[in-house]
Amino acid sequence: MAGKVSLWRWLVCLGWYLGVLNDLQAQSRPGQFEFRHIQEEHGLSSNTITSFHQDQDGFLWIGTIDGLNRYDGHHFVVFKSNRKDSTSLLHNTIYDLCEDQNGNIWASTEVGISQYNKATGRFHNIRFVNGRRLGWCTNVLCDRQGDVWFTSYYAGLFRYVVRTGQIQFFPFNPADTPQTISSRISLQSLIEDPDHKGLWVGDKKQGLQYFDSSRGRFGQPPAKHPQLETYKQHYVTALTLDDHRLIFGDATDERVVVYDLKQQQLVKAFPLISKKDRDPFDLPTIFADRKHNLWISSSSYLMFFAEASTYRVTEFFHDEASPSSVAGSLFFAAWQHPDGPVWLGTVNGISHTNLERSFYTTHNLAQQFPALSDHYGITSFSEDPDGSWWLGTSRQDLLHYHPETGRLETYRLPNQTAHSIGGIFAHEGLLYMGMETGLTTFNPQTKQFATVPFPDPLRADLPKIGHIVKRRDQLWLTGASKQVWCYTIPTRQWHRYAIISSSEDPKFRVRLSLVDQRGDLWLEIYPEGFFRFSQKTGQFIRDQRPMDDEYSLTLTSFNQDKRGNFWLSSIGQGLIRYNPYQKQYTYWNESDGLNSARIWAAMPDQRGNIWTAAYNKFSVYSPNDDSFFNFFIPFNQASPEYVNYLFPLRNGHILAAMKTYVLEFAPEKLSRTPVSKSSNVLINAVETGDTTHLIHRGVRHIRVSADAKDFTVYFATLVSAENAIIRYKYQLEGFDASPKITSQTYAVYNKMPGGDYLFTVRGVTPDGTETVVRSLTVHIDSYVYESKWFWACIGLILLGLLLGFMWYRSDQTNQLHQLQVQATRLERDKTEIQYQNLINHLNPHFLFNSLTSLNSLIMANPREASKFLRKLSIIYRYILQNKDKELVTLGDELTFVQNYIDLQQARFGTDLQITVDVSPDCLTQLIVPVTIQNLLENAIKHNTMDEESPLRIRIYTVNNALVVANNLQKKVFVETSNKQGLASLRSLYHYLSRRAIDITETDTHFMVSVPLL
Repeated sequence: MAGKVSLWRWLVCLGWYLGVLNDLQAQSRPGQFEFRHIQEEHGLSSNTITSFHQDQDGFLWIGTIDGLNRYDGHHFVVFKSNRKDSTSLLHNTIYDLCEDQNGNIWASTEVGISQYNKATGRFHNIRFVNGRRLGWCTNVLCDRQGDVWFTSYYAGLFRYVVRTGQIQFFPFNPADTPQTISSRISLQSLIEDPDHKGLWVGDKKQGLQYFDSSRGRFGQPPAKHPQLETYKQHYVTALTLDDHRLIFGDATDERVVVYDLKQQQLVKAFPLISKKDRDPFDLPTIFADRKHNLWISSSSYLMFFAEASTYRVTEFFHDEASPSSVAGSLFFAAWQHPDGPVWLGTVNGISHTNLERSFYTTHNLAQQFPALSDHYGITSFSEDPDGSWWLGTSRQDLLHYHPETGRLETYRLPNQTAHSIGGIFAHEGLLYMGMETGLTTFNPQTKQFATVPFPDPLRADLPKIGHIVKRRDQLWLTGASKQVWCYTIPTRQWHRYAIISSSEDPKFRVRLSLVDQRGDLWLEIYPEGFFRFSQKTGQFIRDQRPMDDEYSLTLTSFNQDKRGNFWLSSIGQGLIRYNPYQKQYTYWNESDGLNSARIWAAMPDQRGNIWTAAYNKFSVYSPNDDSFFNFFIPFNQASPEYVNYLFPLRNGHILAAMKTYVLEFAPEKLSRTPVSKSSNVLINAVETGDTTHLIHRGVRHIRVSADAKDFTVYFATLVSAENAIIRYKYQLEGFDASPKITSQTYAVYNKMPGGDYLFTVRGVTPDGTETVVRSLTVHIDSYVYESKWFWACIGLILLGLLLGFMWYRSDQTNQLHQLQVQATRLERDKTEIQYQNLINHLNPHFLFNSLTSLNSLIMANPREASKFLRKLSIIYRYILQNKDKELVTLGDELTFVQNYIDLQQARFGTDLQITVDVSPDCLTQLIVPVTIQNLLENAIKHNTMDEESPLRIRIYTVNNALVVANNLQKKVFVETSNKQGLASLRSLYHYLSRRAIDITETDTHFMVSVPLL
């Protein structure tokens, strides 16, 4: 009997203990880990992450088992090994990363050490030290003095002296060599002492050891730590620092050890116990965040979270069914973003969560009520005075949820149908629920439901209820009818009010209703627009014309902000604002920055910003600067079978219903999200054609060739998920007239003219705060024909050609004028010569002499007289025929002159002796008509001749000229000479030839040389 009593007491005590434990769990509700993920689909080279390091420029370097990644918050630059390129990454499997004081990135790999030089973009690789192959290098550390330390699992500890390039080997035992060393320094087992020039090393064989860097040997640390002596022979892994606390995993005693180096005392040594009944040790990773919480990973695929100060351990898991759980069941690396999020490098990508500043809290009610997954889930909401939530579902289930404790109570409505609970309203201790068929009440005290009776005379006219709203102590029901039903709660009476409308549209229906800040009731009616209830007339009066059908047919929610503006959402058309004072509509869609135009709900918060929900895509619109803050929730991504609802909470938060999930948004956290140092924009790369220029602190200038006129600048901010939707303001100074604001992380420029440009970019947070400006000078080469100096030369050449052309035209005009003058003079001289010739031949002396000679011939020799007369006739005929010709051939001229010579010789006989000696080659050349006759006439006229002193005239050609020469026997007096014959002839030839008539007179001879033309 005593045994039975004892057993009974034990069971009672156990039941009491479990009850208390459950109560405590319900009251404390353990902190939730809601992760977001970055994986291969986002650009990672591999999902298995091994290391993180943020460099001096702000980029995050990520080591994986298949390549090294540089990440700017949006774009990945991947480095991989290439056997054909000795300057590429040594091996694709990376285990640890660090950055030296020169900005070079060091990586420990499967087969050695790689150093990446940002300035050259090349890797320097170390495979061997003193002839020993390094093999698996587990750690790399860049110390405060500027040197680089690394460990090989099989070869021990090494130091690379950056200043000299020398590599030094440090064994645990001075007698060891790289070939004989037996240490096994595993992953995350090398850290720098925070106060002294030394290192802490964890070794599987040698345990926890201290290395004195200044003395170059293993030994005792400067300060005494007797409690750490125990761990020298233990299996020690996963060393990390939390300020002055040294933390590591002790696989020998199966404890996580926390030791304060400054206080020289052990703080805590605690075990890890898994619900999966696995041995957690050994530990590859321990990470201490800035709140001193510990994130612990086990090689047994277990993960733990130890709270700061108490080190109370909570196990967390990867859940395939939950997209917000950690991505993998093991992580090898961790890093904390300056904004607070902790990034875990798992075997299935990066998972990050922010326990410090998440602006929303998630409640997955389906974990406690799986039936909620059926149909559309949560459809209505009411906040209880005690802070708990009443939730209606699409299956007429009423849920009572306590967000602080996570406790959920469910109540099933009697006579359940497929109709949703469209609204829940509390009044004097009762809950009123509106459904398509009427009203139902619920008493939270008695847990009883009751149907609100509806008068039989009105029931026949009651349509399917589409919307319900509470105005003071009245419930207003609307639907596809021109009647509105009002239920007054205190009197339990129903009233019916008419909608004054002439519409005959069969689709007529009241889509939405709203009670504004003044207590007036508004309806949004298709196809009529807005109607307002008139208290005086007891009717609904039209206030504003309707929107276009594409908007009116798709409206989903109706709310009012503090300024009195109405905000409506549209499934397909976006966000709509209606100003009831100005009677004006304003529209926003995806082209304006909205995350999605398929909005199910829109709700203003107390700060005046408008929250919109489109499945798992959310936007926050800021009317102050007309901007959108966009983000998405990683739930229900593959299930569109639900409708979003937004509800206001008394604390200023907004509750969002997403089928089985309820999210509580805290707008104040979003609006006060600060801009951290890491939020500065990183200019990642400039892409020109097939060439990508990586940008880092040492790159201030990029040169683009003339052949690559198109280029793209990639930029982003390495911000946490809570700040992920940051906008960018960028400008290419010298090309863009003004800055451009966008959510895109790149800027494209096409067909750019050559020259120098300055690209500037900064981030803009949702509250309008701007980050530091980042800039990059871009020089675009120009073809010769595109340069300014080229076009300046072209301009000068064109100006010269224009001036030359003007000068040429002016010169041509002058020459033309001169030619006209010359032609006039030539015509005049020609006329004078012809006139002179005519005079010479028609003057009385010539005619008298000729007739006298003819008369004497007629008497003495009639036949000769006839010839003489015929030749005289030929002479005058030739003169008359060629009076209009400028030139004749020398042969024709000589034929003509021979007649003249015959007449003169018939007259003078042997007193006149004329000889002709002209080269046959010159007979076709040209001469002015009657030139020879004039010269002969001139010689006969000005010289004497007699039998003793005959006049000898010689006609011959020499040097392309015709010469008429005679012996000089000047007359004392010449009766018919006007002294102008030779002068006119010279003037005429001056215009016809560049060669002038040459007149030579000696004491014995007179010669005239006429150029042949």
